[in-house]
Amino acid sequence: MSVVRCTVDVMVRRPAGHIERLPSGSWRVKVYAGIDPLTGREIRPRRTCKTERAAQIELGKLLEQAVAGRQPDSAVTVAQLLDQYVLTAGWDVSTRESNLGYIRRTIKPAIGSTQVRKVRGPLLDTLYARLMRCGNLTCTGKPFTEHRNIPDLRPDPADPRLEWQQAADRVRATIRSGQLASGDTLPSVPDLARLQGLKPGTVRHAFLALAEEGLVRIRHGRTTTIAGEPAADEPGTRPQITRPRPGHDCRLSGCRPHVCKPMAKSTIHGIHSILSGAFEAAMRWEWTDRNPARSAKPPTLTRQTIVATSPEAVAKVIAAARVYSDALGLYLWLVMVTGVRRGELCGLQIRDVDLDRGLVHVAFNYVVRAGQRIRKDTKTHQDRWLAIDPVTCALIAGYLAEINAELAAVGAGLGDDAYLFSNDPAHARPWNPDWVTHKVADAADAAGVELDIKGGRHYTASQLLAGGFDLRNTAARLGHSGGGATTLRHYADPVPKSTGAPPPIWPS
Repeated sequence: MSVVRCTVDVMVRRPAGHIERLPSGSWRVKVYAGIDPLTGREIRPRRTCKTERAAQIELGKLLEQAVAGRQPDSAVTVAQLLDQYVLTAGWDVSTRESNLGYIRRTIKPAIGSTQVRKVRGPLLDTLYARLMRCGNLTCTGKPFTEHRNIPDLRPDPADPRLEWQQAADRVRATIRSGQLASGDTLPSVPDLARLQGLKPGTVRHAFLALAEEGLVRIRHGRTTTIAGEPAADEPGTRPQITRPRPGHDCRLSGCRPHVCKPMAKSTIHGIHSILSGAFEAAMRWEWTDRNPARSAKPPTLTRQTIVATSPEAVAKVIAAARVYSDALGLYLWLVMVTGVRRGELCGLQIRDVDLDRGLVHVAFNYVVRAGQRIRKDTKTHQDRWLAIDPVTCALIAGYLAEINAELAAVGAGLGDDAYLFSNDPAHARPWNPDWVTHKVADAADAAGVELDIKGGRHYTASQLLAGGFDLRNTAARLGHSGGGATTLRHYADPVPKSTGAPPPIWPS
């Protein structure tokens, strides 16, 4: 086997390479291109050519790239790429949490250990097709039981401690033993109480105590999860089926047979968007020479036509909300009248409402993510002034007058920086947007109407457009950028018949 060597001679080991003749008659190019800064491994790209002349040309190209600091090849994995991409992606708080969830639960377990340069479009197409069949990566198409290692929380009569203290201590011990890992979900309070014959208050009190210690994360309207970063964040970690511990009782833990549930097409599109951005970054960083997401095809999104909610149905939901509190009823009314986002309305302060001029200034969005409470700029990074009608002004004035009257009794009052909607007596802290979503859902269920806060924004857009309001101003009122394309494509639901301005919807 003949070998031709070529090196760049300096004091520090620099790129070097050679070509060699293979028994088949072809020529192989081998190059040392330095140390990968992320993996710490040597970079040794190889190429095979049919002729010695072609091999010499390829050797020259690879050495030139290596000397210039461009890595011809890299052993960087998709997991390592994502870790670097997350630091530079520039996502806002809400988008960041959602995308980190996609990365943690799906992308890293599926292809995290694969080297970036080995990912191709067909691999991503296969992943998307698999997720379309079932979003659970542990599913192989064969029946299995979804086990949950929930401890027995039933109280011991001989234990003098309160029942919630016993329950919290058992969950705490299960977490510390590793049987409940970071990212694992717990049954809801009603489900766990039913499964183990406990009082809902006992379970709720135990969860709250664990949350105070930072052991679990509670999110309104969602499942409670074990706090911390799941092990799936480790490069190369693949999803594992949970194995029951000795003495495990499926009845008490709520284990159930797995039922395949396809991942939503919109979620797959979100995953595709993350991968596309990450591979574009890898190309800029010269870790790869291609973006496989460009040739991959996520599932086609189809939007089902939904008839707009009627003013009469909206009035029923507002009436049901007022049974809980006038504040929740007013919140829903403002959603329908202004079309603002839930976090924008939660972040509204007294100084943002000008009742004399009939204007509301929407400049901030309030979000609660991973325990952080942040009042940030709006989703489209633009503030806007919205006109409100005299009836709405009167409702807000009456609402504020009642609050000020209660505070005046103790020698206090609302400041300009007080939040319009708050459970705090001085309105120093706004409503949690997730909490509001949960309460609005309860009101809609009580009214027998399918409606949520985003559905209220759909109602606003549909009624304005059906009443002859122009698209550009409708989009501006909802806070959409792009001249109205998003409003028309996603928010303008068909109205059965237009009767001009919508009838009053504030229930008497």
